[in-house]
Amino acid sequence: MTKKFDYEIIYEYLKDKIKNDLSPNEKIPSENELCKLFNLTRTTVRQGIARLKNEGLVYSKQGGGNYIAPQKINYTLSKNTTFSNEILKLGKTPSIKILDIETISPNNFLLEKFNIKENQSILKVTLVRMADDIPILLGYSYLNTTLTPDIDLKIVSTTSFTKTFKEYGLNPTRNHSELEIIPSDEKYIQMLQIQNTLPLIKIASTSIDKTSGKIIEYVESFFRSDLVKISIDFNRAKEAKIQKNSSN
Repeated sequence: MTKKFDYEIIYEYLKDKIKNDLSPNEKIPSENELCKLFNLTRTTVRQGIARLKNEGLVYSKQGGGNYIAPQKINYTLSKNTTFSNEILKLGKTPSIKILDIETISPNNFLLEKFNIKENQSILKVTLVRMADDIPILLGYSYLNTTLTPDIDLKIVSTTSFTKTFKEYGLNPTRNHSELEIIPSDEKYIQMLQIQNTLPLIKIASTSIDKTSGKIIEYVESFFRSDLVKISIDFNRAKEAKIQKNSSN
């Protein structure tokens, strides 16, 4: 049998209490209490707690101890996923904080992505999406202003880009997404109010207009892995198609 490290004793004890006894945002036993309970050093206890933090199970308050992290948001990724709808389904209030809007000359990647000419510009929007005023993701949205002229005037007061796209007579749907795990850095820690160096879930997605097939938006979203877990739904599009056919 493999011998456990001492910090693993703390980790497993607290993980069991999180699962069976403690509630979200409830304070866990203090470092002093755990030191006395298991006759371990403060350094060892902190190692066990640090592992829980790295897994997004515990968060700390400055000068106020450590607490159980809230239950993660289950964000379902499909053709018709929108942030607002996913958050509303969870009984939370979605909101958007626009950090920056700028017109840019597209690089080669964006030229190819949007299939546009070099003299055409792209609107870049930097934003934070929130649930109940808690930052969930940092997003970089690139918009085809040929399809959405003056959209910069509208998105400053919207909670849903999808609804704004529909105001232009567009029928948006996601046609491609890529998911990867990336390390965090000071920029993300500051903008997303992260307390540790948890990795981020990056989702890069392209949305097109169903009617014309033209690309409306390319967006790179960086989700907090301590607050979000991603589900991929292979049935939503199929179910929507079945419902549409049955109504005809």
